[in-house]
Amino acid sequence: MDGKFVSDVRQREELELIKAFLGITDPGRRQRILELAEQLANEAASDAAELAFISTDASVGEAPGDVRGRTE
Repeated sequence: MDGKFVSDVRQREELELIKAFLGITDPGRRQRILELAEQLANEAASDAAELAFISTDASVGEAPGDVRGRTE
């Protein structure tokens, strides 16, 4: 994809999120949303770190095609 297109889509999503968040007047609900957003961001970062580790850990001793639990 075009980097500018991705940037434009992301910016639109950010603005939609901010607009929706500002429309919530209940402080408790706003706090819940902040906590959920932080939790999702942490999970995404953890998933990305795990994938990076897996893709760089070629010294595990398994052949590249081997997948545990897979039978053919």
